[in-house]
Amino acid sequence: MLNLELKLSREGDDYVRKIQTSILISLLLGTVLTFSTGITAFAADYNDISDSVWYRTAVDFMTEESLMGGTGAGDFEPETPMSRAMLVTVLHRIEGSPEAGNGGFSDVPGGSYYASAVAWAEANRIVTGVDERRFSPFSLITREQFATILYRYAEAKSYDISAYTTLDGYTDSSEVSAYAKTAMHWMVGTQNLQGSGGKLLPSDPVTRAQAATMLMRFLDNISIEESAKPTASASLTEPEHPAATIPAQSEENTMINMNITVGNATFKAKMNDNETIRALITQMPMTVNMSELNGQEKYYLFQSGLPVASTEAPATIHSGEIMVWSSNSLVLFYNTFSNSYGGYTKLGYIEDISGLTAALGTGAVQVTFSIND
Repeated sequence: MLNLELKLSREGDDYVRKIQTSILISLLLGTVLTFSTGITAFAADYNDISDSVWYRTAVDFMTEESLMGGTGAGDFEPETPMSRAMLVTVLHRIEGSPEAGNGGFSDVPGGSYYASAVAWAEANRIVTGVDERRFSPFSLITREQFATILYRYAEAKSYDISAYTTLDGYTDSSEVSAYAKTAMHWMVGTQNLQGSGGKLLPSDPVTRAQAATMLMRFLDNISIEESAKPTASASLTEPEHPAATIPAQSEENTMINMNITVGNATFKAKMNDNETIRALITQMPMTVNMSELNGQEKYYLFQSGLPVASTEAPATIHSGEIMVWSSNSLVLFYNTFSNSYGGYTKLGYIEDISGLTAALGTGAVQVTFSIND
């Protein structure tokens, strides 16, 4: 891994970044390779997993159980984000990959590697989709979505879901979406999900390493007793469970839909409903010339800053994420890399990043942001 440090200027503002060059496989290709059959490798066999990393045991466990595998070229890609299709496929494998026929989502093509898994999860009320017709298989799954889907699976399997821990100790507990609150209380209560720096980070995408770890904890601590095969009516006949109404809600019902257009390509994005986004919406539709930086992002400087409640220093920035830096710089990332710099406010993410890098190109580019009504 080659690390370079450059000192650049953003129209007078000193802006220093660590640039970490790496060969990244596209998310779409990664998902297909990840869930191919015949998983036989172990963590020791992956080029990108050392003996000392905190998730090594989890990767070994998930690989040994043939639930997750490598992405190709001898890599596991632990920092690559998990997609919604990936998680549902793992749960389907845990269940023994039962046949499920065709589901009702318009964006899940028959014959795709995840089609049967999504149909099974839909039939058993484990997933509901991002709206009535779409599952959005290649969208990055957030921590609160991960908790919600795992909670529904545990409930459908009649596992003990009584664990409960208050979220008051986390500084961003108010950012947990209404549909995910019960699941997040349970997930933290079982210690399957642990915060970072006093935060839950509910809207952050889940990496493959994090997913492997949480799923291993789940299988070790929750799935102890074998129970009946899940049925669609399981949660509906147990009114004492406060989350019995969760399946009726969209997994992204507090997100704002946005279109990001580059040339002839339009990318659909999900944006957090916060004061920064609400201020940005007042300027839309908005067409701006975004400058290139470091071969991993495009940015645009506003004349005046946007309102920002808090900032953070995300350890990993993912391709397709949209953020504001230092209140006045709108940033669209098209590469995934490790980060150590603060001052970021997360706005949202592009659902399907296929073709994003090619559309943005290598230099400055005109980008239009608009609300998708």
